[in-house]
Order: sequence, then C-alpha cells, then structure tokens
Amino acid sequence: LKQNESVDVACLKPSLVRVLKTIEGHFGRKMVVTSGYRDPSRNRRANGAKNSLHMYCAAADIQLPGVSKWELASYVRSMPGRGGVGTYCHTESVHIDVGPERDWNWRCRRRSGGGEDG
Repeated sequence: LKQNESVDVACLKPSLVRVLKTIEGHFGRKMVVTSGYRDPSRNRRANGAKNSLHMYCAAADIQLPGVSKWELASYVRSMPGRGGVGTYCHTESVHIDVGPERDWNWRCRRRSGGGEDG
C-alpha cells in the first residue's frame, strides 16, 4: 500500500488490510491511501463523522490510479462480508471500512438538467 506522507497506515486492522490487498489483487494495481488513521483532532479538521472508524484504525480512503471511484466502489460493494463504502463528490477517493455494511453518496447530484447522475 502506498500512502501520502502525512497518512498513518501503521495501525490499520488486519481485516482492513486484507480487504485492501484483495482490491489491489483484483485490479492488479497498487492503491494510494489518502486517509488512514486519524486522531480526534485530525478527524474534526477532516470533517469526519463523530465516531469515524478512521479513529479506530478500521477505515481508509483510497484511490487506484486508472480506476474510477465508481468502478472501485462498485467492486467493493460486490465483496462478501464488506463493511462501509462511501463515495464523495469532492474527491476521487473511496472510503472503505470494516464496520457494518452500509453505503453512502453512490451518486452525486448535477445541477444542470435537474436529474441525478453519477
């Protein structure tokens, strides 16, 4: 796993590392971890959820060069026993965690045309 210099991945839970390695194997590419462990102060600065799994070493935000966030999120959502998967309009990163199964922001709203599309 590659990471940005300021990203802490040393404490990531083994179950999360297994998921991340499975993703890398499926796509045949090394991922970039854009957010790993966050202490409470960093989590607040990142506008993270109050009980974000990032604070428990159970979440990572990732990108795979050459793979869209939609393709990446779709694959992770198909994995058995997966946890949370989140996509965001403001970044190409996909949030992955080993908490309960849940999804958010699958599609981003576009103002032109009035419809929802991702």
